[in-house]
Amino acid sequence: MSLDPRRPFDPDDPATGPLPVYTDPGDEGYHQTLSNLQIQMIAIGGAIGVGLFLGIGTRLATAGPGLIVSYLVVSVVIYLLMRALGELVLYRPTTGAFVSYAREFVSDRLAFMTGWIYVALAALAGIAEIAALAVYVQYWVPQVPGWIPSLVAALTIVGCNLLSVRVFGHIEFWASAIKVTAIILFLLAGVGIVVATDVFGAGGQASVANLWRNGGFLPHGGIALVIVLSGVVFSFSAVEIVGVSAGEAKDPAKAMPTAINSVVVRIALFYIGSIAVLAMLLPTDAYSGAESPFVTALASLHVPGLAGVMNFVVLSAAISGVNATLYAAVRLLRNLAAHGQAPRATVWVSRRGVPAGGLLTVGCVYLIGIGLIYVAGASHAFEVVLSACAVFILFGWISIFLSHLGYRRALAAGRVVASSFRMPGSPATDYVCLVFLVAVALYMMFDMRNPTWWHSLVAGVLIVGATNLGYEVTRRRARSARP
Repeated sequence: MSLDPRRPFDPDDPATGPLPVYTDPGDEGYHQTLSNLQIQMIAIGGAIGVGLFLGIGTRLATAGPGLIVSYLVVSVVIYLLMRALGELVLYRPTTGAFVSYAREFVSDRLAFMTGWIYVALAALAGIAEIAALAVYVQYWVPQVPGWIPSLVAALTIVGCNLLSVRVFGHIEFWASAIKVTAIILFLLAGVGIVVATDVFGAGGQASVANLWRNGGFLPHGGIALVIVLSGVVFSFSAVEIVGVSAGEAKDPAKAMPTAINSVVVRIALFYIGSIAVLAMLLPTDAYSGAESPFVTALASLHVPGLAGVMNFVVLSAAISGVNATLYAAVRLLRNLAAHGQAPRATVWVSRRGVPAGGLLTVGCVYLIGIGLIYVAGASHAFEVVLSACAVFILFGWISIFLSHLGYRRALAAGRVVASSFRMPGSPATDYVCLVFLVAVALYMMFDMRNPTWWHSLVAGVLIVGATNLGYEVTRRRARSARP
């Protein structure tokens, strides 16, 4: 922006002072109470969940040790995604996160579509976590129907989140601390067991050679790396939740860059490291989706109580996952409601700064998911929800890259201030990631070799059809509610 030298500087005058900052009514009523440490753990908790602790069991059996390659490719996209989101967050922290950025830099339609897709995704991912939680409980008490622990967990977590955002932060902190500590110990112990077997001749199936024998590094061919992409994508489904927490952080300018940079490094260590260690401890065809692969691996060591301890850890991870996805869903739903794009009941924020209307609404969706668990069983319900979620996740990531491109265009035109946190290689990296994500989405929706391919196709059709129809229906009300 060029300033007129004849006019004196006036900080309240956009012609000579600071550029105007976009304000979002969806941020009203919240309390900035999340500490820097809690933000770090929310970032880790969002990135490491049921996709690691339960989902990679089936994927290991399908792709073999070569699953590492699929995770490496998607991890690069996640790194760029988080850098793009970080640049937007440091420009303007908001609980509306990618929904608010889509509204400011692309269009109201994209904001509506992104918001509802993420609300649906977070609700479905929460149901998947609840289903996984039931699988873990049945490890100890297999005679208990899966819907019972799922119901208890859902009611408890929703109830705790109704108290205050601090309670959410405390739950996420301790649950994340438990699973991070456990993964580090597992990696150290796993490497130690492999070394003891290969170098010192200790008995057991563990060996580095498991990475290439038993059918090789890719026992079912390279196409398996593509087939498992829906599961790999789902593993990272909550990584962007840290962007939502920025609006309730005490010091987002300090906390967010650290959280975003550290989460990328930890994703690479925890996911790729865990897959490598699991593949060395046992032949990959020993794993399945019936229980956590960590439990399977530790049970093979025949150490009393060890598998049970790990099962407790993955149970904590499921609680963390439900807690994190619930947090994101209700805040994005409330942001939509503040713009007249969601039921007015969900705009209600309690005196404690909790979006209680959205919490109760998503809690009701969880009850529907528990009905699915009752009908289909916990393990099958998890796989069904995972297949439907993958396309939702991809659309959300596409929206973030589109919003980032819109922000960069606005920055080049001098309409917004520059962020202190930049995405490397933009805009070229934005376009490369967009092409990759669109290609993966199309593959998922039309890969008829996958018996559940139609889940992704139906989800994709619902995304485009339902959100566009919903936008047209609510457009008039949205205009009247817009500031």
